[in-house]
Amino acid sequence: MKGVLAWSTRGLTLYGAMQGKREIANGTGGAVRPRAASRGPAFGVTGLWRVAVVCFVLAPCVLSVSSLAASSQSKPLAVEVQAEGERLVGQQSPTVGINAFLGVPFAEPPVGPLRWQAPVDYRGRGEVRRADRFAPACMQSPRILEWYRGMAERFGSSRSVFEDLDTSEDCLYLNVWAPAALPAKPLPVMVFVHGGSNRSGWSFEPNYHGHRLAAEGAVVVSIAYRLGVFGFFSHPDLVAQPVAANFGLWDQLAALRWIQRNIARFGGDPQRVTVFGESAGAGNIAMLMVAPQARGLLHRAIVQSGGDFAWPGLRSLSAERARGLQLAAAVDAAAPPDLAALRALDARRLLQIAEEVFRDHYHAPVQDGVLVTQSIERQLAQGNVPLGSLLIGTNSNEYYAPVAPQAANETFERTLASAEVLNSPEVRFELSKDSDVANGIDRLQTAESMLCPAQLLASATARARIPTWMYWFSRVRDGATAAQLRAYHGAELPYVFGTHDAWLPTSDIDWQLSRTMMRTWVNFAATGSPEGEGLPHWPQFRSTGPTNVLEWSTRPSVIDTPEPRLCEIYRSRLAASASQ
Repeated sequence: MKGVLAWSTRGLTLYGAMQGKREIANGTGGAVRPRAASRGPAFGVTGLWRVAVVCFVLAPCVLSVSSLAASSQSKPLAVEVQAEGERLVGQQSPTVGINAFLGVPFAEPPVGPLRWQAPVDYRGRGEVRRADRFAPACMQSPRILEWYRGMAERFGSSRSVFEDLDTSEDCLYLNVWAPAALPAKPLPVMVFVHGGSNRSGWSFEPNYHGHRLAAEGAVVVSIAYRLGVFGFFSHPDLVAQPVAANFGLWDQLAALRWIQRNIARFGGDPQRVTVFGESAGAGNIAMLMVAPQARGLLHRAIVQSGGDFAWPGLRSLSAERARGLQLAAAVDAAAPPDLAALRALDARRLLQIAEEVFRDHYHAPVQDGVLVTQSIERQLAQGNVPLGSLLIGTNSNEYYAPVAPQAANETFERTLASAEVLNSPEVRFELSKDSDVANGIDRLQTAESMLCPAQLLASATARARIPTWMYWFSRVRDGATAAQLRAYHGAELPYVFGTHDAWLPTSDIDWQLSRTMMRTWVNFAATGSPEGEGLPHWPQFRSTGPTNVLEWSTRPSVIDTPEPRLCEIYRSRLAASASQ
């Protein structure tokens, strides 16, 4: 289920922004000042991606490359800020009043002996650094890019509209969007952690650009982290290291440390840091929000469609080390190489082998005994969680888009049989009332993988007296194509960032909903509560009795928890399993 979900998310969001608005770019090409000899172009994608920064990063516009080149009004202004002993030269939009600093390093390149090591905090060299272009994405397979190309075909375009994404092992960079006007007091900081199954995705996907969100009164940061075998891996030879796994999570902590040291220079308040993310990014946040190493680095969290891997079980470090031996054997079965040899292996060759060996593996944090010591449930029960407040939710049709085309009765039976929790006769009876097979499959997968785990986490944080709010995003845009997608996994992202996909009809209702959601998210980051003047009434989630869930639809409204029967079965079966 998780693999299907990952592809559905990025394919839907990225295709729309690229093909519809022609706003996908971060400059005119070229290279960012290298930190390592192997550094390539900041973003080695051509075609539609080659539009100036100001159009895509800072301002809403629909311009061709030629018209942009001829327009003097679109020329961005250079802006500077000091960070880590370096002078960063970013860009300011003369139309929307937002500064953007892109491709800013927060850790040393995790290459050579630093592969599978804890990230080393970046310290500047006292130089001037261009910060007007995105850095390469972290190493990942082209599988998700191929999914994008498939989506392009689905919507009547050519696969060639998506050219190759530049990736590098040297990828630990972040991007900052901040209001150009000096605020009277420091602004709340919103740090976005992207999804992609911890295997793919990047911090600068089109729907993750923070210019509109920053315009609501926040400093917005998007961060990168090591993925797949580079970020979620271990090996027996790592036993002597203080950090032996979860390198992608440690990267996120390193980015948060950079923010503590530097964000005040951008107008941000280091004492009001909200970490928000979707899918695997949200699951990572769920892990970090209970980690003692994150104390003082994050104060609030927004968990969007976080996934069942965050609740309640944990993978073992021993199993992760066994995967390390499996990888070594795949490199050389006769004499499996040691860790030093694996570190010396070319990054792209390593990725190729790992993708073959771990084709169906879902990369997730493991119980390493250092950063991840015990389940989220247990840590919340102990009451020692450094979190001020939580906003959590899911979408109403997380799985409908990928399952609908091949939905059949036998598909439903296979899905039910493969369910880890909701594989019971009671579930079959409950869903048999639904005459739409695709809808039944979507309800089952959404409940098991997203909704019910989110409810459990919300209940646990509420019991721990952490102010908690829960949402249910169900808005479906107008049009036949949108109706086929419904409120898919990731559908809320264009609303949260104000970066709407042009291939989906965006009505006045959608724009108003987006403005309200952006203001709500920023208000939560600023105050610790989503409620405020002019915002929807949103009572706190309660761990007992009738719950309060805000449904984001045509008009936001408070409802009871969706799918009460399925989640009741989910809770009872988990409890029964834990007592055995």
